[in-house]
Amino acid sequence: MEIDRKIYGTIFDIQGHSVHDGPGSRTLIFLKGCPMKCRWCSNPEGQNLFPEPLYLKQKCIYDSLCVRGCPERAIKIDNDILLVDRKKCANCKEYLCAKVCCSGALRIAGRRVSIDEVFTIIQRDRAFWGNDGGVTLTGGEPLMQGEFTLNLLRKCYDSYIHTAIETCGYVSNKTVKSVLPYLDWIFFDLKHINEKKHIEATGVSNKLILDNVKLVASEFKGRLIFRIVIIPDYNDSDEETKAFADFINSLPLKIKEVNILPLHHMGKEKYAMSGRDYYFSDIIYENEERLFEIKRIFNKNNIECNIGADTPF
Repeated sequence: MEIDRKIYGTIFDIQGHSVHDGPGSRTLIFLKGCPMKCRWCSNPEGQNLFPEPLYLKQKCIYDSLCVRGCPERAIKIDNDILLVDRKKCANCKEYLCAKVCCSGALRIAGRRVSIDEVFTIIQRDRAFWGNDGGVTLTGGEPLMQGEFTLNLLRKCYDSYIHTAIETCGYVSNKTVKSVLPYLDWIFFDLKHINEKKHIEATGVSNKLILDNVKLVASEFKGRLIFRIVIIPDYNDSDEETKAFADFINSLPLKIKEVNILPLHHMGKEKYAMSGRDYYFSDIIYENEERLFEIKRIFNKNNIECNIGADTPF
């Protein structure tokens, strides 16, 4: 099938030499846009589909250049507080606020790219992957930009590049099904099995997500690994772990794998920079023994479980 090179996507980062998101050394491509608003999200700047300003207050000199430069009138200064209406940023094409900022207090998270532009970077990195490396698409939610993701995966597939994706699964069944032939690995993020608690922390129901898990488990020929961020007093009880295990065991999978990840705060500073509230400032997950207890529950239910970076790739 011919690649449509006229399709553009919006990314907010590309990282090389990753060893935690698939086999070998990999190139990670972070796509913007996510239908969920998980309270522990480590990439809040990836939630909106459009490029948006990140504001570093410590560098601001309040000269109002960004206020005057913004064509969308999205920025104002009130009592030495710079406020950005990011909804208005969705219509912006110039990003003059960051261009005229002389102190470096504003920078734009996200840029539009073509398939060929991204693939040029992939080809540059390819020499450093080794025998097992490849490309992993993450975000945000890469399947929010379904056409772009599909065409990029096709191009990688046609070039014999190992492909992986990290997805929350809250997209149409049709979108999920379209990319399966071009993927070698899928990291499927699970938040909670209980629908009410899923809505509480992410803003959306998990019904579509669980339907897509069943679709992938039935039709995907590659390696499927579930990822669960362990959140204290949310999804870390014995009962909730057992619910995850029961659901995974209900799937037609020969190999059942779970990667549990302790809550971390590496994205905390980006919440203030993107004008969002961070809900987990006071929670420090230091109970390593609890992670091993969760692992034992999965293992007891015949599910291979690895903690953090211990996943064998």
